[in-house]
Amino acid sequence: MAKAFAKSNWSQKSASMFSDYFSEQEKGERLIWIAFFKGQPAGYITLKRLSRYEPFAIKGIPEIMDLNVLPEFRNRGIGSALLLEAEQEAAAKSDTAGIGVGIYGGADGGYGPAQKLYIKKGYLPDGRGVTFRYRVATPGKDYPLDDDLILWFTKKLKKPSKTGSRGGDK
Repeated sequence: MAKAFAKSNWSQKSASMFSDYFSEQEKGERLIWIAFFKGQPAGYITLKRLSRYEPFAIKGIPEIMDLNVLPEFRNRGIGSALLLEAEQEAAAKSDTAGIGVGIYGGADGGYGPAQKLYIKKGYLPDGRGVTFRYRVATPGKDYPLDDDLILWFTKKLKKPSKTGSRGGDK
């Protein structure tokens, strides 16, 4: 995955980051899904069982994190499919999923496409404003416009249906 992202000039998606994610998955703290398109890694998403964002942690809201689809694989439904997988897993433990999204744009669209996707999929701002490094951003204070400046969203989830109960298989 790190090599695939490096080819798209996303150096912040390092091998050590993926190694950390795998370690967290082994400990039961995070789940990771990787999407492939025609045998090529196309994107990934993770689900953190216990969010570092305090309002989610207090309510036991799992946090969907780090949805990324490589530019050459976008607009093919991959992001939506990954998001659905994470939501289904979150629904097994909570009636709500949470997600944080950056607020800047950029040459590649920045966080704009993610913001649009989350709203299209039913996510709404949690109403607490923007945070910087998981702490409430204070009016009048300066913050760098980077990946740590986040607006938080939640979505009510439907519990997964049990196949085979009532009327046979679907």
